[in-house]
Amino acid sequence: MKYPKDLKKTGRTFWKKVLTEYQLEEAHDLQRLQMAACCLDDIDDAEQKIETDGMFVKDRYDQLKENPAGKVVRDNRIIFCRIIRELALDLSEDTRPPRQY
Repeated sequence: MKYPKDLKKTGRTFWKKVLTEYQLEEAHDLQRLQMAACCLDDIDDAEQKIETDGMFVKDRYDQLKENPAGKVVRDNRIIFCRIIRELALDLSEDTRPPRQY
């Protein structure tokens, strides 16, 4: 299956790898997979921003504060982990519960 057009390199790689290892055919599962892949792309973008600007930046009062990209990384990692758990991709094939829908 072809990956969604809005995915970047990391998201596309993840998309392809998951679909080769798991049987995801339902539209809602593919939508979740796309969201997880987008999270990885957002994490990459934010980590590049942190690498460029640093972990901390100065605000308008010349005080150090956390780079806003840090929150993007944190939030997207949480969302990514939740999606993976929802799809049961963190379990081996024999321990995955049967789908109930």
